[in-house]
Amino acid sequence: MTFRASHPLRFAHCDPAGIAYYPRYLEICDAAVEDWTAEVLGVPRRVLHLDMALALPTVKLEAEFTAVSRLGDLLDIALDVVAVGRTSVDLHAAVTSRGRERFAVGYRQVLVEMPEGTSRPWPEEWRVRLEREMAS
Repeated sequence: MTFRASHPLRFAHCDPAGIAYYPRYLEICDAAVEDWTAEVLGVPRRVLHLDMALALPTVKLEAEFTAVSRLGDLLDIALDVVAVGRTSVDLHAAVTSRGRERFAVGYRQVLVEMPEGTSRPWPEEWRVRLEREMAS
């Protein structure tokens, strides 16, 4: 299933010309991934980090920008699970505005134990959820 989120492009996300500044695109996508984590894994990031001492750092990131976005545009983010590894998940975010492509981001995130930063296998319940997302 595709996870969907929308986010307005605000003044803080733009350069002086009113065009989206690309690092802010990644912040917007990270917010969508944070919401996805809570919905798909069933664990909000706050609980993941503070109570469980786990994290999902991005270890690989690829982005392709196809069109500019401007101040006030509503960005629609479609986030899909592409692959599930023993400790990792690959995600793809396709971002549009008014039905037109703006950019896409591919992520690989790895489940790690904090503070050591060592990877750990997915808990079975989370793996089932991730694989279900990928299959649908």
